[in-house]
Amino acid sequence: MQYVNELKRLIKHPKKYPMYRTTKLRYVFLHILLLSIILIIPNTIQYFQITQNISTLAHEEVDEIPKFKIHNNEMKLSEEKIIKLNDKHSIVFTKSQQFKMKPEHLVVFKPQDIEISNYNDHTKISYGSLSSVIHDEKDLSSFIDTINASKYFYFSIIILLLLFIQFMSISFKIAIVAFIGHLISILLNKKSRYMTWFKMITFIISIPTLVLLLGILIGNALLMFVSWCIIIVGIIVTAYYLPNGKKRASLKQ
Repeated sequence: MQYVNELKRLIKHPKKYPMYRTTKLRYVFLHILLLSIILIIPNTIQYFQITQNISTLAHEEVDEIPKFKIHNNEMKLSEEKIIKLNDKHSIVFTKSQQFKMKPEHLVVFKPQDIEISNYNDHTKISYGSLSSVIHDEKDLSSFIDTINASKYFYFSIIILLLLFIQFMSISFKIAIVAFIGHLISILLNKKSRYMTWFKMITFIISIPTLVLLLGILIGNALLMFVSWCIIIVGIIVTAYYLPNGKKRASLKQ
């Protein structure tokens, strides 16, 4: 398959990278799609766990939800409670807005908002955005049952949305980096075309993407910085191996 040959070129000497100018666009976009899939793996795993835990909550623990009322977009809780879903995850109902979310907390219901775990991070949802759906613990139980009935459909929609966002994000990143590489090549008096750089960068960022994924998995910001350093080095080395441009004629007095 031609796509495999394009990948083989990546591990060869950088002087082979200018040959990416002959790569067909379908292979370029296929590679961007694969990089996007790689980067959404952590969130995919996280949302799958959430899907499974919602099922557990709907079937076994829904009766443990404490009584509460939503008034003026704020939760009035009768009692604080931690609901264990399994050995790793739990759902927290707290009266303290300063409650610190921990890795084992899947969802935390605070007085002013809801925090949902999002792999080494969390997303906040205001009660106002759910005002038409949830008013008390009975509404929450019904909402959980509704979500659970179509959990894999919602899971699929979320993953497709994540994939689309990641695909557009990587494409934009490649476009910017390719433009920088193109400018550097011009300054070095190298033969350069923007689309050639777009194709080259699409494959060059493969290793930095894997480093970035590792940084996301272990929560190490240093590896995210390293991934950008690899990209910068890749741009400079690639520009160095581009063919020289035409020499500028010197004007004689």
